[in-house]
Amino acid sequence: MVRFGKKAILAVLILLAGCSDNSEQEARDLVNNFYQLHQSARPNGALTLKQLITFRNFMSVQLFELLKDVSVAEEARQSQGDPDAPALVDGDLFTTNPKGATSYRLLMCQFDENNANCSTELLYGDAGQTTLSKSIDRIVLTRDARGWVIDNIVYSGTASSGQHSGDLQKFLQNILADSAYKRTLPTKPTAQ
Repeated sequence: MVRFGKKAILAVLILLAGCSDNSEQEARDLVNNFYQLHQSARPNGALTLKQLITFRNFMSVQLFELLKDVSVAEEARQSQGDPDAPALVDGDLFTTNPKGATSYRLLMCQFDENNANCSTELLYGDAGQTTLSKSIDRIVLTRDARGWVIDNIVYSGTASSGQHSGDLQKFLQNILADSAYKRTLPTKPTAQ
C-alpha cells in the first residue's frame, strides 16, 4: 500500500511538471502569435473595430476595455468634425516605437503561478535606413478562464526620446483622462 501511494504521488508530480511546461509553452505561443498578427495588422492609432475584434482573444478583459474605450473616444473626437484636432493616439500602441516594429524576437519568459513576464526584442527600420531602432518591451501575461492573456505591455522607451514610455494600461488611462478633460472645455465659436 505504501509503495502504491509513493508511485501515485510521483505520477501526480510528473503530471504537474508536464502541465507547467505545457502552460509555459502556451504563454510563449500566445506572445509569438500576438506579434505575428501584429506584423500583419500593423495597427496605427486607436484600434478600429476590425482590429479590436482581431486582437480581442489575446487581451485580458481589463486591457481590452481600455483599448475599446480609447477607440470609442477617438470616434467621438472624429465626429466633432475638427480636421485640425490631433488624433488621441499617435502611432502603434503595442510597441515602444510609435512607428511599430518590422520584426520581433521573443527573448525569455519568467513565470509565476498565474502571471508571466516575457521580454521581446522589437526592431524597426525604414527601407534604406542603415541602422535599426531597437527596444525590448516586456509583455505582462495573466491567466483567466481562456488561459494566458496579455494584461499589459511595459515600454522600454523614455518620454524624452519621442517613444512610448511607462506601460500600455497607464498610457490608455491617460489618453482617456485627457480626452474627458478636453470634452469639458468650452468649444471654439464657429465663424458665421
